[in-house]
Amino acid sequence: MKTIVNAAPGVVDLGLKDESTRPYGGAPEEIPQHLPKYFIYAQKGPLDEQLTAGGARLNLYGDDTFTELSEYFNHQTFHSNLVNAEGNSAMYVRVLPTDAGPKPTARISLDVLPTTVDLYQRNSDGSIKKDVAGDPIVAGTTSGYRVKFVVDHYATPLEAQDFGTVDISPGSQTDPVTNVQSEKVPLFEIEHNFFGKDGNLAGFRLWATNTENSVVLPTKMIAKERAYPYNFGVIRKSKRTNSAGVVETIFGEQSIPVSFKPGTIDPLTMVRLYFGERVVEPYQNVTDTRYEIKYGEFGRVKVYQENLDRLLKMFHAAEVPFLTAESDFTADASEFTMFNFVTGTDTRNSPYHSYVFSDTAGAVDFGQFSNIYLAGGSDGTMSHQGHADLVSDYMLRYRDPNDELMEVAYHVESHFYDTGFPLDNKRDLINFISERKDTFIHLTPYDAGDRILTASEEYSIATSILTWLNLHPESTYFGTSVYRAMIMGGVARVRASQVVQPMPLNFEVGIKSARYMGAGHGKWKNGFNFDGFPGHIIERQYDPSIKWTPDSIRNRNWDVGLNWVQRYDRRRFMFPALKTVYSNDTSVMTSYLTACACIQLNKIAHKAHRTFTGTSGLTPAQFTERVNNFVNEEVKDLFDGRYIIVPKAHFTTLDEVRNYSWTLPIEIYAPGMYTVMTAYVVARRIQDYQD
Repeated sequence: MKTIVNAAPGVVDLGLKDESTRPYGGAPEEIPQHLPKYFIYAQKGPLDEQLTAGGARLNLYGDDTFTELSEYFNHQTFHSNLVNAEGNSAMYVRVLPTDAGPKPTARISLDVLPTTVDLYQRNSDGSIKKDVAGDPIVAGTTSGYRVKFVVDHYATPLEAQDFGTVDISPGSQTDPVTNVQSEKVPLFEIEHNFFGKDGNLAGFRLWATNTENSVVLPTKMIAKERAYPYNFGVIRKSKRTNSAGVVETIFGEQSIPVSFKPGTIDPLTMVRLYFGERVVEPYQNVTDTRYEIKYGEFGRVKVYQENLDRLLKMFHAAEVPFLTAESDFTADASEFTMFNFVTGTDTRNSPYHSYVFSDTAGAVDFGQFSNIYLAGGSDGTMSHQGHADLVSDYMLRYRDPNDELMEVAYHVESHFYDTGFPLDNKRDLINFISERKDTFIHLTPYDAGDRILTASEEYSIATSILTWLNLHPESTYFGTSVYRAMIMGGVARVRASQVVQPMPLNFEVGIKSARYMGAGHGKWKNGFNFDGFPGHIIERQYDPSIKWTPDSIRNRNWDVGLNWVQRYDRRRFMFPALKTVYSNDTSVMTSYLTACACIQLNKIAHKAHRTFTGTSGLTPAQFTERVNNFVNEEVKDLFDGRYIIVPKAHFTTLDEVRNYSWTLPIEIYAPGMYTVMTAYVVARRIQDYQD
């Protein structure tokens, strides 16, 4: 900046001062209050949890995953489909059978045989002369290399541990004169992003750039980097047509330029071209949440650069005697990176003299239209019990206060539905509510792999479930028993489905919860409540297994937290109430909807901490006012006008002594759940009414 040193005429131009900007923390993610977590077998997809819905869900896990009667489809998938149909996002965890294969792979090796090869007469452009029969005209022999590309795959997870560490091994070629055996040299490996047989449909193409297949050669890159240019493309085989389709990059490109020289940069675009750094990232975005998350076909690549450099130096040296003024490289030993090992031709597409491809068994070719597919992936045994055991293992994590699942800002799930897990696994499912106070679990006595239960059997199992739930009291500090759970009895068929097997009636609860509390804007939708007519009418499910529950049984069921359905009229069934397992009938916490509101308030409390932690420069009164205002803004229009919410942030005596803590109780004023009616008829004379 110019400074004023004296009175000489001039202007000190300070430029623009921008006062139009505002603090902006970015757009918040749309999180519905009703956010179930599902554990699914899947055609493809990552193993870590994903928040998704709609078309993104299909793209991530594959259409077959959610197709009824497919090999991946089960009771969890079924429930997720019904919730997804209501526009409700969900958290998904793909579980992988223990006997699933490794991720599909392709390891490219070059089988190299030092031998004598034929020399051919050449045309002026470097191409090989041919006789009238179309055969190349031999002009002599020279020392060179006969090579062939070989593709291998890992067959087991144990074998896959060797990814990137495979040694050179004996090849399959032998010189007929010297009996020298070839060596099989690993060059590079590619691994799919996901486990499963679906990855076997993915592949790639690799070809050398030349004047015949490219309009313009990257001459600036060649001149600066002295690296031979190649092109790489990702393909995927159609299961229906068995034909390969090109997979585009995130920028819509059908192929990308690559190089096998480390550190290569295209001076025209400043793009890093090294194969080991290049072939994965252009096809995906899995880290920058500002943009759409997209997974590519490939997850890992390894170049055996030491092997490749050694071979290229050998091939370059063998070709030096045949160099001309038209050659791509010189005799300088440093120019070995300009040797095209992929197709054995120069940039004019003329074949080298000393580098010859073998067409023996097992050989594969690279080219613009030659497809190399990954292999070795498998789905494993997708059984009912196996699925349940995998979920049980996962649920144990919710009991560990040090597990990453305690990070409520990221693991934002709120509900889990027992959609028919075996009885032995139900106890493990309850861990979902163990350490997280912002979660709710829906349980059922039903096992999707077993028969329909009688009323007494449901009661017995519900009693056991309640006993297990009582091992997880809500608060030892306040002496509050468990309330964040509900047991739904009965099963029923699901309308508009190819699945004929009855499903737990918490399928209906899930649908109604999705309609009322599943909107992405995070607010309950007026008119879709289901705690009374007409919302409590059973719509999507029909033909319940238990159609009549006598009063004596109702009282027993109520005591153990077992909900039931009953007739509304001759054609329709209803939920008479949706009760949590909370045992005190005088409390508002017996209401499922009130419980849902409370777990959301817990999430808001945690958000308040994330928002205000580290704040300084405010008086205690100013700070608590801001916290309370924040909560009030967060709960505005959140619960369909059903509750009065009063935050009371303050500093206790201990908070004041500490000088770093504060206390945030959030009071909820909720109506009771009216379930019992005393009715009678009074007879009077009509004259009394008239009078």
